[in-house]
Amino acid sequence: MKQTLVDERAVLLSRVELFAGLDRVTLAKLAARLEPVSVADGDSLIRQGDPPDALYLISRGSFGIFVTGPEGSEETPLGACSRGDVVGEMGLLTDEGRSATVRVAGDGEALRLSRAHFLDLVRQEPSVALAIAATLSRRLRAANEARVGISGYGLAAPAPTTAGPLPEPEAAAGAAARRLWWQERKSVGFALAGVVLALGWATSPPPELSPAGWHALAALLAIVPLLALDALSDGAVALGLVAVWVIGGVAPARVALGGFATGSWVLIVSIFAIGAAVAACGLLYRLALWVVLQARGSYSGQVAGLGLAGLLIGPAVPNATARVSFIAPAITEMAEALGYPPGSRAAAGLAMTVLVGFGQMVGTFPTSSSTALLAFAVLPEAARSGLDWGTWILRALPAHAIILLGLLAAVLWLYRPARRDGQSGPASDALALQRTLLGPPSRREWIAALVVVFLLMGFVTQPLHGVDPAWVGVVAFVTLTATGVVTAETLRAVNWNFVLLFGVLASMGEVFASTKLDQWLAGLVAGLLGGLASAPILFVGVLALVCFGLSLVLRWQAAVPLLTITLAPLAGGAGIDPWVVAMVALLACNGFWLPHQSTIYLALYHGTGGRLFSHEQAHPAALAYWLLTLLGLCASVPFWHALGLL
Repeated sequence: MKQTLVDERAVLLSRVELFAGLDRVTLAKLAARLEPVSVADGDSLIRQGDPPDALYLISRGSFGIFVTGPEGSEETPLGACSRGDVVGEMGLLTDEGRSATVRVAGDGEALRLSRAHFLDLVRQEPSVALAIAATLSRRLRAANEARVGISGYGLAAPAPTTAGPLPEPEAAAGAAARRLWWQERKSVGFALAGVVLALGWATSPPPELSPAGWHALAALLAIVPLLALDALSDGAVALGLVAVWVIGGVAPARVALGGFATGSWVLIVSIFAIGAAVAACGLLYRLALWVVLQARGSYSGQVAGLGLAGLLIGPAVPNATARVSFIAPAITEMAEALGYPPGSRAAAGLAMTVLVGFGQMVGTFPTSSSTALLAFAVLPEAARSGLDWGTWILRALPAHAIILLGLLAAVLWLYRPARRDGQSGPASDALALQRTLLGPPSRREWIAALVVVFLLMGFVTQPLHGVDPAWVGVVAFVTLTATGVVTAETLRAVNWNFVLLFGVLASMGEVFASTKLDQWLAGLVAGLLGGLASAPILFVGVLALVCFGLSLVLRWQAAVPLLTITLAPLAGGAGIDPWVVAMVALLACNGFWLPHQSTIYLALYHGTGGRLFSHEQAHPAALAYWLLTLLGLCASVPFWHALGLL
């Protein structure tokens, strides 16, 4: 597509009343879903009686609107439409056959938006629904004035009595069964938690453990079924645990809530807000689009670029689930624009690349994920004292390099499209149109980019200035708020459920120490794994396998801190730095073989509408992740030994 035509279409989309309320990032995403349709002289764009499968935006030519009376009587002209008019949208809402025919006079062209994409847009953007209501009102008034007994100018049937077809009995029964199963699942979670708590308070503790420590352990075990079965939100589980600690006499409130008074909690709040602002202003979408455009049609370049982009954006947007949630719709549209049909090998490969770069590189930097920050927060003070941003990166480099490079190679091997690399024509046209609609970076994007650079530089240079990363994050957060980049809407997008869980889990180390539960657990684990501590590579390998198994039951956000707290004393006593335990848990608990294992994977799957790839298509990548994680961790043992960590 020549740049002149790209500019013309960009102007057209920006002036359509139906899309007037969309910001330019959303409009750019919409452009990826529009399919140009050429219509020859006398051909029909829409035929009366056909099912409503799409709406059309007239981009060139003049079209007439005609209706045929009962029993095929002569056509009656109702009006005309031309460049900038939208036709066919009303039928998508009523789900009834087209009530008129739209035919071109001379050659013409329209941009087609499928029914599924249109309904997604209506659900996500209230301004579109309002524009449709205003359009329908004008058409009704015009029809009344012309004394035409229809509800529009021939593009939609009169409003039906229901919003759509009634569900089939089988579908309704299936939906009811799923709701019943979900309710039963939650009930099982509550029942198991109640049984564990009751047993904990009704039974005597082991001889080596105090009653407070026994009750602390019971409360900890009680939250496992709640988290594993999603019986409650993470925030509710966290506050419920605090209530049990305080009411049950396990720890006073100042100890049970001590994690909220740490620099780590301040850092997670500020970083989450910054990450939400970076995502909301369109910077992430622009980055992903730029990477795909730079690849110039090469599938290998697209995979490498997206993987590295995700790795590099991680430190500034530390919630891996949020990163993937934002980029998932964008990659869906980019895959379609590149000509990779949903469900194809190439589309699944792009999705797996996003999962790898934006989701699985969770420990490369201390701020690559909120769980990495949490693991840092629960490390013993001695393990944290000599650990800064640069030191963390150095320690994590070998394992993450092996996993990242290995997974990108696996994606190319497993998912490369059968045809020759290289996209042209409609694919490059759609990407060029998106870039034009985005326009130059906005003021908010520039400010966000500069603040992210400041943030990362502040983290990297910590050994020079000695300022805790939490306060670097606070300065960045305040700057974004003062410049209007962070708003009340931005703060509503922060995952406050995890923020609450983070604060409570950060308090857990102090609770365990005050009740001597940490010492008791260390002794118990030493009896089971103590022999392995003398052989670091065996210890790391077995721990990774334990984490693989645990991740099938407990989400990694909870499994990582629990393992770190439990095994840190044992590791420290055997000459293994507790950071090694945290890193093994971070990587090995982050599998996605089963969908429920990973909120990151679920964010990708549901963010792409479940259409871009299937769970079965993700299995090879999940297996490759497990194998490469085991290889990367074991291969890091000599390097960690050289650094004095083993």
